[in-house]
Amino acid sequence: MNSTASAFSSPESVSLEKQVEIDETLPASYEQIWSETQREKCLKWIRSNSLRRVCLQFPDDYLCHSEAIATSLKDELANDKELDNDVKIFILADTSYGSCCVDEIAAAHVDGDGIVHFGYACRSNSASILPVFYCFPQLSIDYSKFSEYLLDFKQNFEGETVVIYLDIGYHHVLDAGTPLVLEEKEESLLKMTKLENDETKKIFLSDLKRLECKELHIIEYGGTNYGTLSDNGQIIRKCGDFHTEIDELDESRVCVFVGRDNIRFFNLSLSTKAAKWFIYESFLNNFQEKNPLTANYIRRRYYYIEKCKDAQTLGLIVGTLSTKGYLDVVKRIQTMAKSRGIKTQIISVGRINPAKLANFLEIGCFVLIGCPFNNNFDSKEFYRPIVSVFEAEMALNPSWHSRYPEIYVTDFKELLPEGRSFLEFDVANLNRTNDVSLIDGHLRVCGHVNNANTETDISALDEQNYELTKAPRMEIMSSNIGLRFEDRTWLGLDPALGRTEPAVIQKGLSGIPIRYTHE
Repeated sequence: MNSTASAFSSPESVSLEKQVEIDETLPASYEQIWSETQREKCLKWIRSNSLRRVCLQFPDDYLCHSEAIATSLKDELANDKELDNDVKIFILADTSYGSCCVDEIAAAHVDGDGIVHFGYACRSNSASILPVFYCFPQLSIDYSKFSEYLLDFKQNFEGETVVIYLDIGYHHVLDAGTPLVLEEKEESLLKMTKLENDETKKIFLSDLKRLECKELHIIEYGGTNYGTLSDNGQIIRKCGDFHTEIDELDESRVCVFVGRDNIRFFNLSLSTKAAKWFIYESFLNNFQEKNPLTANYIRRRYYYIEKCKDAQTLGLIVGTLSTKGYLDVVKRIQTMAKSRGIKTQIISVGRINPAKLANFLEIGCFVLIGCPFNNNFDSKEFYRPIVSVFEAEMALNPSWHSRYPEIYVTDFKELLPEGRSFLEFDVANLNRTNDVSLIDGHLRVCGHVNNANTETDISALDEQNYELTKAPRMEIMSSNIGLRFEDRTWLGLDPALGRTEPAVIQKGLSGIPIRYTHE
């Protein structure tokens, strides 16, 4: 009997001895998110902008501290004699797209005139006129351990150009130590910089000199500052674009990322060329070499690019309404798709998940138009593949077919005119003879063979088919999409709106299933 049962079930020892994976990432504490210095800066920003309806935007893991932070601000503003009118504080949660983006849609619903953004931020160039104050966390870091790891891997850094990227939450590392020379152009930025006299941080800065690097740079990833190690062991801190001094296409340099092994590190390592990548996870006390471009990942992304070429209909998922240039990207992809005879459909469903996208059965491939931190979904749970704007560009633009990209482009603005990775799309370059699909081996025709006026048709795209604008309250407005929902043979359950009389309210059952009160 026992042998028969074991064929259909596992013994209890399997469950008792099973190793459960535990997420060791702890949410940031209240002190790491909100300090007296951050509060004073936030109050100063509210006063300087004369704000009256301030929105506090929190990511999901910060919501447990949202009420305490809002109360702290309210108490300070209530006792502020410089403000004539009462300042209203609103908490924004469950963001429309990604928590890294400024949620202007939610702010518009409460007529907010300013946003305080907490947590990790992509800091995309926004088209909004709302002022935004970024409040980054200050996560703890073990400087002695970090120095120890760097010296243990010293053979990888000697004589090389080393770049240390500080993830959001560790930007305070660049502010640390007395031997710090500031080269700020704006006096206001100079006043906001706080120098700390911490002996541990001094030792950390001196240990960087012991690495014997050719050059060493420290960059605030997602920030506006960067530093360079000088010959005398001092960190020269500068404000501006670090690309002016650091060649991002230098394949021989070694990069170190201080942060978590997440989508931010993944996107940075893809878009930055380096001989080696190391990651230091302070909260896990772990330092290891990491190779983001594995063979399996590259094969999977090129497979998705081929699926994008084979698709009869592309779904353009709008994952942002605030980043500049997203409408230009929509129009550009539609132009390239139309030249290849591919239909397009604009979709906006907020935060995407497999259940939402499974409703669009006609679409063969999705193109996600989002910020650099919210543009890559590699989950296998989705019914159709999701490609980034860069991958769609490689699939649809023939200018990319004859070259291998130097870097992976995560910011779609770089693919627009005046971008560093822009390639002109010329309809005449389309190969109209034979193009073999690498998925199923069939021949596909690029473009409309029988249409001699393809360029004219593309320039005269019917605006009703692709128009996407922002209404006064930031809603998406589209009309006459290529695939009509009414053409489906099954439309779902019929709600019969207006054809059913309201039901009479009746008293329901009361009690528990074993015995109801009416029994």
